[in-house]
Amino acid sequence: MLEGTVQRAGGRVRVNAQLIDARTDSQLWAERYDRDVADVFAIESELAGKIVAQLQAKISPAKKAAIEQKPTADLAAHDLHIRAKTLIATAVFSTPQAESLSEAVRLLNEAIERDPAFALAYYQLAHTHDLLYFTGMDHTPARLAMADAAIQSLTRLLPNSGEAHLALAKHLYSGLSRLRPRSERT
Repeated sequence: MLEGTVQRAGGRVRVNAQLIDARTDSQLWAERYDRDVADVFAIESELAGKIVAQLQAKISPAKKAAIEQKPTADLAAHDLHIRAKTLIATAVFSTPQAESLSEAVRLLNEAIERDPAFALAYYQLAHTHDLLYFTGMDHTPARLAMADAAIQSLTRLLPNSGEAHLALAKHLYSGLSRLRPRSERT
């Protein structure tokens, strides 16, 4: 199991990560990174590499390249994406939920304006539109169409990615399950 913390102060970021054997609750590996926030992608890549090495996992060259690929070169877009992900994750516990999800949509749209090739932002955008639709906060065809547009952009950028497949699956579930009458749902 991987656990850790990330703290940001000004232009610096501190990442504490540890790999724990869940069977024995013993620590296998731990590392701390204190870097400039501009190095956040280097930290992610280095951390993933060290975890793979600790697990003695064999990964294909394509997977290795995917690990090393930066999700975006725009740090401001990355920050917007992280803020939106936090809002989405905590929206279940927030009041009002619709406002948190709407703010996440705004942040993700801003991230995409900054970097139109930011695939993970499209994934989160589709997910958020589907949440708004599925929960009944905005149960309109327009909301489904916005989710669909985000999925199309994601699929154009990363056609065979797990994110593209997961976004489409969630979208189909969210849209189709709400279209059937309650008596037909199991």
